[in-house]
Amino acid sequence: MSGNTKKIPFFTFEAGGKSYMLRLTAGSAVRLEERLGCSIYEGLSKMSSVTVVMEFLYALIESLTPEITKNVVYHIFDEYISEGGTLKQLNGIIAEALDRSGFFDTGDSTEPPQSLSSN
Repeated sequence: MSGNTKKIPFFTFEAGGKSYMLRLTAGSAVRLEERLGCSIYEGLSKMSSVTVVMEFLYALIESLTPEITKNVVYHIFDEYISEGGTLKQLNGIIAEALDRSGFFDTGDSTEPPQSLSSN
């Protein structure tokens, strides 16, 4: 047995007094692309759409919490917004989660990715 253990990369997102681990796995990435009808990178260009943002958030949460439903994710989003969060801030959280999942090469992990919002 190897003494080398690897941590699962994820980003912690908080809303409604609860914490959610966000990570995009291969399976959730494939399901996301199927729901979007385009690649993840093409989907990122549409992040001003609440529908697209919800699909990304759902994919990121369901990777490590497969029993979660879309309706629960919608409720999480509503709680996040009611606590003062914004769509633009959520785009930044999604970008960070994708980065930690290995989907971006930011070059310097100390710098957070720019918001994905076109606003």
